[in-house]
Parts: sequence; structure tokens; C-alpha cells
Amino acid sequence: MFEFGKLRFRPIEREDLKLLHEWENDFELIMYSRSKPMNFVNTAQLEKQYDEWVKDEKELRFMVELIDSEDPIGIARLRREEWGNVKTADVGTYIGKKELWGKGFGRQIIVALLEMSFNQLNMERSEAWSVEYNHRAHKALEACGFKRGGVVRQAAFVNGRKWDGYHFDILREEYLNTRRGLLKQTLGDKAEEYAEKHCTIKGY
Repeated sequence: MFEFGKLRFRPIEREDLKLLHEWENDFELIMYSRSKPMNFVNTAQLEKQYDEWVKDEKELRFMVELIDSEDPIGIARLRREEWGNVKTADVGTYIGKKELWGKGFGRQIIVALLEMSFNQLNMERSEAWSVEYNHRAHKALEACGFKRGGVVRQAAFVNGRKWDGYHFDILREEYLNTRRGLLKQTLGDKAEEYAEKHCTIKGY
């Protein structure tokens, strides 16, 4: 398990599938997280997906929960790829508890995924994708240092119209240059304590 601020990242267990079934069938939630709001899944489909996740050694999938209450609030994933001999982490997340939207948890999860990518897995770059209308996600990614690097035109059809897909990325050296500030912004007075335990990157 990986802890960051108020959040704990733990493996998704089979008993979590009941909660995931609720989240994965929430029209609004999936509209923003995957731009496929009609992509409903039943329990059998989720169980099949879970079995595939267990076998996939390139992808890490986490249930994100509050440390104090152990209350699950969302999921996060990190997929390790190597394009042109460059180690890349493709990251993504969503907050399943919609009452927590806009509370800063998305940004904290993104920084945690960057910590995993660059401080633990030795990735050289990280990337993320988002649909055109998901302005909250764009704001969170850019606040964490991601840059919008490209547009896939008319990549999704939602609510009666076509939307572009946006590609964001951040390089390892770019993250290191902003790491101190991002940790202080997301962890507050616990940033120094965290850095002492995770100080393998010089120049925190």
C-alpha cells in the first residue's frame, strides 16, 4: 500500500466490486471519467475485468481510501509502457464519491501517481488523457505540471455532439523542478515528514 497525505492507495480486491458496480454504472461519473456514459457493466462483466487486472503485470490499479476512516472514495491506475525505449506511465483516476468533487482530492491523487511514477518506478515521463468538456480534470492536471501536448479531434460522441480528446504529459525533469511546491500544496505541513520518508530524489 502507498500512503500520501490523507489518502491510502491499496490494491482493488474482489470484495470491492460491489462498490465498483455502483460507480461504473453512474451515468455522470463515467461521462466525465471515460466519456462513455452508456457503457453500463453488470457484475459478471466486472468480475471478468477483475480477473484480467490480476494477470496484467504492466498496470497497477488502486482503490483510493481515506486513511482515518478507511472509506473508499475513488480509484486510480498507473500503466507502465515503453515507447521508443522511453519509460512512460499512463495515469488516470476518478472520484467515485461525487460529493467530494471539487475538494482537491483529484489533484492530491495525481501528485501521488506522479510520486509513484518518478520516485518509485523510475519512469521518464507520465501522460494522461481527458475529454474536451472535462474542465475540472484539465485544471487539476495542469496544476500538477502537466502540459497539453495534443488533440485528437472528434474522439468522443456524448450528449448529441462530438468532442475532442486532449493529451497531457509531463517529463521527469519537469516534475522534479516543481516537486517541492507540489508536495507543500497537496500535503501542507506534512510535506516535510513525507519527504523524509521518500527522499530518494535529490533536491526536494
